Amino acid sequence: MKRLLLVAGLLSCLAATADAGVTRVEISRREPFAEGQTFGTAGPYEKVVGRFFGELDAAHALNAGIVDIDRAPRNARGRVEYSADFYILKPVDLAKGNGAIFYDVNNRGNKNLLYQLNSARRANDPTTAGDAGNGFLMRHGFTVVWSGWIPGLPATNDNLRITVPVATADSTPIEQPVWDEFLFNAKGEVRALLTFPATSTDQGQATLMVRETNTAAPTILPRERWEFVDQRSIQLVPEGTAFQPGVIYQLVYRAANPPVAGIGFAATRDLVSFLRHESAATNPLVVAGKPAITRALAHGTSQSGRYLRDFVHRGFNEDEGGRIVFDGMNPHIATARLFLNQRFAQPNRAFSMGHGFLGYLDVGFPFAYETQGDPISGKVDGILSRCAARGNCPKIVHTVSSTEYWQGAQSLVATDPLGRQDAKIPDSVRIYLIAGTQHVGFPTMPAGVCSTPHNPIDLRPALRALTLALDRWVKDGTPPPGSRYPTIADATLVSGEHFTFPKIPGLAPPAAPAPRLRFDYGADSERGLIGRVPPDLLPRPYVALVPKVDADGNEIAGVRLPDVAVPLATATGWALRTASAGAAGELCYLDGSVVPFPKTAAERQARSDPRASRDERYRDQAEYVAKVGQAAALLERGGYLLAEDVQRIVERAAAIAW
Repeated sequence: MKRLLLVAGLLSCLAATADAGVTRVEISRREPFAEGQTFGTAGPYEKVVGRFFGELDAAHALNAGIVDIDRAPRNARGRVEYSADFYILKPVDLAKGNGAIFYDVNNRGNKNLLYQLNSARRANDPTTAGDAGNGFLMRHGFTVVWSGWIPGLPATNDNLRITVPVATADSTPIEQPVWDEFLFNAKGEVRALLTFPATSTDQGQATLMVRETNTAAPTILPRERWEFVDQRSIQLVPEGTAFQPGVIYQLVYRAANPPVAGIGFAATRDLVSFLRHESAATNPLVVAGKPAITRALAHGTSQSGRYLRDFVHRGFNEDEGGRIVFDGMNPHIATARLFLNQRFAQPNRAFSMGHGFLGYLDVGFPFAYETQGDPISGKVDGILSRCAARGNCPKIVHTVSSTEYWQGAQSLVATDPLGRQDAKIPDSVRIYLIAGTQHVGFPTMPAGVCSTPHNPIDLRPALRALTLALDRWVKDGTPPPGSRYPTIADATLVSGEHFTFPKIPGLAPPAAPAPRLRFDYGADSERGLIGRVPPDLLPRPYVALVPKVDADGNEIAGVRLPDVAVPLATATGWALRTASAGAAGELCYLDGSVVPFPKTAAERQARSDPRASRDERYRDQAEYVAKVGQAAALLERGGYLLAEDVQRIVERAAAIAW
């Protein structure tokens, strides 16, 4: 019942003012977090859950770039309205907190930060002590904030949503062709769900195409072989026919009523600005009539990290009062930008991470934080170009796994667009490859799709240390540890054709990293209007490079956690698809590999394995544990690990069955 009732004492409304921004806050729940557990000097925490309402001046320079905002309906004040969910975990006594908001950009409506930094279980309504994990964020006094930003999400699993207006053309619905892509990894899938409702189920207004690989020419599937089930799904004919695993299906159809999706950027900007600066009692982060927040950090994982890169690139790190929004941010396992500020946007799509999902925006230039010239298009731009000109760039800790080099062209973040020389990294940016890790610490593909076991190396200990380093950098200017990533200059970043890998039984390397392909979306694509559906593939892709490996197949550069520095296995950020899953030999979406060393010299010889065995490397487990401890301590001295994680790593090494 407490989810349904707005208790009078907990309902707050802020009267609209002449200024745009957050105009009203409704708090639906305020209750203890983690069963009242005390977290160090920060004390107990509470959660504050509700919805905020905002309005935007479409003519304001910071809003004018939102695609179709000029076609959105206006209220009596001539403003464009929106509303979104918010969720806050805060110290009960804010004076005991550290004064910092840590905003977690939700991933498809889901909360990530407690999993990433507290090593907690995933929960969209964190409530129990178990949901607090190791309590890291709370022990350090952060106020954690989430809010909705993706239009059109279903109301499921306590996810975070936003409501934005629909664009029209002089009050007439906007209708145009759109496209969806489908890649099935499990056998027996018989329905494909559309992102938007089709305006017609007439097959004459739609085309279904298939292709074997990202760059293969598509083939049109005859109309008698597929049909619309309804406006939101299609199936193959006869009914019950399964889609073929590993094949890329692409449907072009007509849709109407595009949401003004770019408002998602402005909603985050306005909420964080409100929490930082508004003194009204409706601000749940106010103490004694003053905001308790002195700085704001942001984290985004994968899709959410791309959101942060695009957020900064498009100028949303400045509120309508000219104030900085985020002082620091951590785009994590993210290399491109986001398909959000376009008409008929599909932000939940990911571009070509391995096999599939070919042509979704925004994957084009710029890639690097520095301002560069693009020798192909002739453009000059950088992720930080706009904020540098305005003087409101955040300090950035950019963290990635090995997967982003192989599947997301991460090298372009730190090289020129053709991979000829290293980029100049701005002083406000640090880049860290957590060597030998995969995109996330759990398998993303169903069993049997990837040819090797997934890579379980946990990179979160490094994230914890770098999070505190980012906060110190913002708070008092203490520089974080030096960047660690492969470069052309030191020959640890190489082309696919120069990538050499040991001949490990059962672990063949990819033919090449996924290239950063180029597309023609039509003449108006710079304004967020996609006129070429699907887009045409252009010649001359951008050049992706990959990290060099040692004789064991482990990466040389980056932050080498003890799993890599004192290895028991070869760990990669890539894996290949199996024949039974289709597209055999293609990169397996987001997953890495791990292949243990032979335990003895005899086993090594019997398998013709070129890697030294475990027993040839370490006299016994005690020696192994000692070396793990030494490697972890070295990382701690460099600022890449915390003492608490050094202890955990050593204890885990001692617990390995030898």
